[in-house]
Amino acid sequence: LKMLIPIVDCRVPQPLSVKGEAAAVPDEEIIRRLALPGEIILWLSKQEASSAPCEEKERTLRDAGTCVGPFSLLQPNDARAWLNAGAHHALFAAGSTSGDTAALLEALDHAKSSEGLPAERLVVQLDVSVRAEEDCQSVLEVVEALAAKKGSGCRECEYPKTVGIVSGVLIVLAPSAADADAEARKTAEAMLFASLTPYGKQDRLTVMVAGFESRVGPSAVAEFHKACIHLAAPATLGPVDLAGTSVGAAASPAEASFVPPPFTEKTPLVDVGACLAACTRSDRPDKMYATLVDELSGASLGLVYSSDVSLSAAVRKGRGIYWSRSRNSLWEKGASSGAWQHLIRIQLDCDSDALRFVIQQHGVPPAFCHRNTLSCWGYPTGMRELQATLQARMLSAPAGSYTKRLFDDPILLQQKLVEEAQELAEATDRDHVAAEAADLFYFGMVRVVAAGASMADIEAHLDRRALKIARRPGHAKAARTQAADKILADAKLAKESKAVGGNAVQSQSQSQSQSQSQSQ
Repeated sequence: LKMLIPIVDCRVPQPLSVKGEAAAVPDEEIIRRLALPGEIILWLSKQEASSAPCEEKERTLRDAGTCVGPFSLLQPNDARAWLNAGAHHALFAAGSTSGDTAALLEALDHAKSSEGLPAERLVVQLDVSVRAEEDCQSVLEVVEALAAKKGSGCRECEYPKTVGIVSGVLIVLAPSAADADAEARKTAEAMLFASLTPYGKQDRLTVMVAGFESRVGPSAVAEFHKACIHLAAPATLGPVDLAGTSVGAAASPAEASFVPPPFTEKTPLVDVGACLAACTRSDRPDKMYATLVDELSGASLGLVYSSDVSLSAAVRKGRGIYWSRSRNSLWEKGASSGAWQHLIRIQLDCDSDALRFVIQQHGVPPAFCHRNTLSCWGYPTGMRELQATLQARMLSAPAGSYTKRLFDDPILLQQKLVEEAQELAEATDRDHVAAEAADLFYFGMVRVVAAGASMADIEAHLDRRALKIARRPGHAKAARTQAADKILADAKLAKESKAVGGNAVQSQSQSQSQSQSQSQ
């Protein structure tokens, strides 16, 4: 679930006010941590938006859920390059809502059709001047035109078959003038908030808002969250003191404000961890939150508890940090054992009363459980068990291990990979196909482990490919087919030569035995 969507100005280095205690951490990692609870908006310069993402930005797109922009509707090909590189959404600047709605819809239709941009990955930025009820009405007319026709709260705005013209809107409220009527602004904002809520709750549109002056800070984010509206704002990791904290201790305030456009210097930074805590609810007397700890693969490692303080600490350090109920203090996993956790994602469940930490477990061995196993539910099975076994075999294999032989003989491994792929291609019935696939997966995982890669790396590639817009035709490559045929032919020849050599040795041995018998 999105709640706070940090806006990151990519045109300048991230200042200390954003980094908090992580002053020495590279910007790339700061941006990743800001995105831990959901998605972020990368605010690009015009030059950066008009060119393909650099290597550093591509890494950011891989590591974080991102909405990038703003792009011009006149140059949709720029957005296509970023979406194809892994951005989850592209933000298009539509300008003021007082413009021609029909012209906006026509421009969006042209952008989608000319560049093949999927509607479920497009967001439109609407600039709004909220002074009176008429301003709110003009916004709603555009929103209604962009939204899915129907919505039942089942993510209709995210699926190709049910999405509207676009997946979401970012409604940016212009700052008040110095002599503006504060009460009138507050009333107009309340009216807009109430009018947008049905779109968010029904999932007809992902509604993001920025520039609300009457609703700021973590409590406001929690209010937006309940209405299924997401607050987009400049954010901070904030400073945190990991020593001597207890349940209910407040996080330190963020430093001086830093704001990317279209905001002003009056816009305060919002603490990501504090917002996450504000959106999570608990019916326990101690106000703890049940927290499921999962690997990136989805395999569950254990059940722990989090507090407001531990959530803020986890976001700020990008580590698996929880709350120890027995010690009544923060518990940074691996601080003493070395089995630390790289925090990849934090998720709230559908009714916001349970958390899921997606992590990468480290350590030798990589153990989450105090019994020195990866999971509190015992050893892994399936592909994870195979990977763990192969990793152990590569370090220390028993005498006569076939796996060790494969590690030591890359030519043999290459031949077996091609051989098993052919046998899988030729298999017909269900069980035969499954058995041949198991053989191929075994040899494939030997190759993966030998290269120092893992299942997580494979899954990351699959996830990135799912985000690509440009697709290759997928035709068979004659050169690769010929190369595979040669590998199989060479393997067959080697087997025949070995068999001939073996027969010759056996024949020679038999001849020697016969000669000895005759001489006797």
